[in-house]
Amino acid sequence: MNRKIMLLTAAVIAVAVGMPDLREEQFAAAQSRGKTKASMKRGAKPTAPKTNLPTGAEKTKVEIEPVKPELREAALRSAAKIDALVEAGLKKAGQKPNEMSSPEHFVRRAYLDISGTIPNFKQTESYLTNKSESNRIVLIDSLLSRPGYASQMYNWMADILRLVDRSDNNNYLRPYSDWVKECLQDNEPWDSMVHDMLTAEGRVWDEPAAGFVLRDPGMPLDNLNNAVRIFLGTRIGCAQCHDHPFDKWTQKEFYSLAAFTAGIEYRPTAKINISPKDIDKASSKDGKESNEARQAKQLMRLNRNGVSSNDKKQLKFPHDYQYSNAKPEQLAIPSVLWGTAPTKINNSERRKVFADWVATGDNPRFSLTMANRLWQKAMGIGLIEPADDMKDETKATNLELMEFLSKELVRLKFDLKEFQRIIYYSKTYQRAATYGELDPEKPYLFPGPLLRRLTAEQVWDSLLTLTMPNPEMVVRPDDDEYVATVSLTEKTTAEELLKKVDRLAEVRKEEGKDRNKRLYKGQELVRASELPQPLPEGHFLRQFGQSDRQTIADSHTDGTVPQLLTMFNGPVTHMMLEQGSVIHNEVMLASTTEGQINKIFVLVLNRHPTATERAVAQKEIKAAGPAGIGNVIWALLNTREFLFVQ
Repeated sequence: MNRKIMLLTAAVIAVAVGMPDLREEQFAAAQSRGKTKASMKRGAKPTAPKTNLPTGAEKTKVEIEPVKPELREAALRSAAKIDALVEAGLKKAGQKPNEMSSPEHFVRRAYLDISGTIPNFKQTESYLTNKSESNRIVLIDSLLSRPGYASQMYNWMADILRLVDRSDNNNYLRPYSDWVKECLQDNEPWDSMVHDMLTAEGRVWDEPAAGFVLRDPGMPLDNLNNAVRIFLGTRIGCAQCHDHPFDKWTQKEFYSLAAFTAGIEYRPTAKINISPKDIDKASSKDGKESNEARQAKQLMRLNRNGVSSNDKKQLKFPHDYQYSNAKPEQLAIPSVLWGTAPTKINNSERRKVFADWVATGDNPRFSLTMANRLWQKAMGIGLIEPADDMKDETKATNLELMEFLSKELVRLKFDLKEFQRIIYYSKTYQRAATYGELDPEKPYLFPGPLLRRLTAEQVWDSLLTLTMPNPEMVVRPDDDEYVATVSLTEKTTAEELLKKVDRLAEVRKEEGKDRNKRLYKGQELVRASELPQPLPEGHFLRQFGQSDRQTIADSHTDGTVPQLLTMFNGPVTHMMLEQGSVIHNEVMLASTTEGQINKIFVLVLNRHPTATERAVAQKEIKAAGPAGIGNVIWALLNTREFLFVQ
């Protein structure tokens, strides 16, 4: 059989089949592969090598709010409470917790879950040689205090909030995404973030949190449904048209809740005193509309997207309302779904009252929803599944644990980082992963985290870690110049607007030049959080499961054939074998073949090879020469051990 076909077959098996024991046979495919283009030769240290990789990207030190050392003891006590509740549930069901994870599995898991990428060689070796009893706790605190924490949290939250640079109507929303990222870097409390999203007014570059409403332009009822689903874990969308067929919510209750947001207008309060006729007059040539004029009108429309409140605007029941509890076209009176809210409010206060009801510890589903989502994120499955379809009869698989976590989030004043610190401190999180299929008829009681595939962003960022030094320091250039150019005021004239059109062309040209500094074979080599949101269809991230951000939490980790082909022969895997890549430089520093093999394993799988694996790798390198090193790297990248969190 052709050597390339044999390796492709091995890759198919590695991605599509369940996790095998890779320790004995994972290099078998490498023996069948033909020589790669990479020619890795051992020798001189790779100081300033000639490389095809981008090296001109600007480096930025990202500031991030660290964890508080004085809260460590309290976090350890809370983690112990988690373990006690989990172990009590397991004992009641006649089950036992998994063994503690190995140091190799834990360091890889912690880096992936907390910073979004595998550790590099130095980080892995530093942890594995540290025999301190507190090394896991120290590592967790270190990772929570690094920029990677905000990066991976942003990727996770972008999927839930459906963050995009532009919405379907070409509405510019990047400032909203950047605001979310900055909130995560500053560790802004979740209740404060949500309150801002539900009440902000203005254009998105003036009030970025207004992007939450502008994500559903002209569709206030859909936006309300999305808000309740995201923040309160409850689906009420069916009640928009009729009483909910599978839950208790009535159409009247939906409209009564929607009455709180009835005053939303999808335009900013600031006025633009330019008309299309003014633009035509200032730019007209031979009485025909110029391309310059068309672009100017687009900028004018862009500035008319925003959020404001109309105190006189009220919501009426549909003209075809068919239930006896209200009349068609009757005014809907604001009322919450559960709990209490002021019954007599001014129209100008409606959105604030709604936000006060949603984003508070007094609303049990607000804390419950985020606590469950974060538990799901760390453990691979929630205490409540699905996480956004709670009903009154919904029961967590461990009710006492769910109640404890919900109260902890309130106690911590919705500090998401400190809450996750507690989860990561727990023995439950630090235990060996559970392999195999779950029994859908039985609740999962968390003897350990579930085995799960890396997210698209984790795969991308891990490959980047193997390629580019210090990827955390390469951030997406801000859009200040773009915003300053497109932003109009009441005083902007038609002539000034046309000048802005010319300036915008210059800004885009400058952005293109800057982007070229980060390109390798058409791929921008920066972390997933620093790329356009979302990526176009066909990009590596989309192939590996990043969603198009049209639906809440719509990403996936399913295996596909395009993923295989990309990992086998795509530019993203080629880039690691380029001279000057991190893995190339590290491997070339080793003075022996055995040393090179050890480095490859530590870099890719974050563990040392077994004697059998070392022998197979040596045989491949001896048979294929320097190209054999690339073969070994490629073989490891195409194993499930690389693509899964154990």
